[in-house]
Amino acid sequence: MHDSSIFSLIALGGAAIFGLQGALSLAVRHHIVRDHHPLSACNIVALSKESRIANIPVAYGAVIFYGFVLTQLLRGIYLEDIQMFWLNSAMVASLLLTCYYAYVMFFKLRLVCMGCLRIYLANLLMAAALLAYHLY
Repeated sequence: MHDSSIFSLIALGGAAIFGLQGALSLAVRHHIVRDHHPLSACNIVALSKESRIANIPVAYGAVIFYGFVLTQLLRGIYLEDIQMFWLNSAMVASLLLTCYYAYVMFFKLRLVCMGCLRIYLANLLMAAALLAYHLY
């Protein structure tokens, strides 16, 4: 593995930790914080019907996604084997969901949730790092 590949994977892990923190924050909003500021943008997003799939908050899926990415990276450290097919597939799915939820937030709900923007930014950074890994 080249130095640029290692730096790309480090950037991927850093972005995954950044996204995980944002996803955990939104997941907590579904249960604890929403009663304190019910009209904040993040809480409106968290309480919207679009923020759930099969009555499960999408933020939970984001936590699982970031956990999966970090698990794959840790697995690569210890076993020197990263399942790139699954990592790439998960990244494509996350980018599609990012585009959909950005559309919902900006055009359907017409508001800006900083927690959501944090997750979108993390996903874009992760995609860029993964692309750099494959190119260099």
